[in-house]
Amino acid sequence: MWPKLLAQLFELLPHITRVLPMADRYFSSKAAAEKANEAALTAMAEGVRGDLGQVTKAHLGLYRQLQELSAQVATVEDDVRPVRLAVDGLGHRVEALEEKIAAIGVWVKAGVSVIVVMLGVVIFLLVRGR
Repeated sequence: MWPKLLAQLFELLPHITRVLPMADRYFSSKAAAEKANEAALTAMAEGVRGDLGQVTKAHLGLYRQLQELSAQVATVEDDVRPVRLAVDGLGHRVEALEEKIAAIGVWVKAGVSVIVVMLGVVIFLLVRGR
């Protein structure tokens, strides 16, 4: 068995000598391509890191502005709360005044009616007394 295997290997030696340089070129080109891909990915990663740094800086500015606006909104809310309470109180007072005005309107109508009747009686008495 071993002698046959060695005989076949001796027959394949010329073919192997032709295949070895091609395999070497293939593996070296594969390694070069991998190195080129690695370099491209490294460059791309550096670009992404730079972009992330810029985005982080922009977000820091936006975050600072958001905090300032939140503080301003809280201040405005503190200023508006008493005004809202005052407006609610005034609303109740306006409702009470409207009820009083309605009552006064009824009294005015009744008073005008009584005056008209009294004026009619006075005119009637004046006309009758002449």
